[in-house]
Amino acid sequence: MRSAETQAAAIAAMLTAATGSDPRLDETPDRIRVEADIPEDLPSFTRAAVLAALTRAPRYGHDRAAGGDIVWAELDREVEQ
Repeated sequence: MRSAETQAAAIAAMLTAATGSDPRLDETPDRIRVEADIPEDLPSFTRAAVLAALTRAPRYGHDRAAGGDIVWAELDREVEQ
């Protein structure tokens, strides 16, 4: 199984390729969240590439704010016991 870090890096790379901008990573001990700004005029084929990237994570979504749209994907880290 690939680590959450490796999966997050792959998702970030796919989002960079699709949007042309660098995603942000928000990391906690329990999870990694990848966020990317989505341009307003994103072509439909690029939307498909963004969705393909997001679906690699167990949780993903889309937030709409005054500053623009953001997509995000969250991955759980392995918990050592």
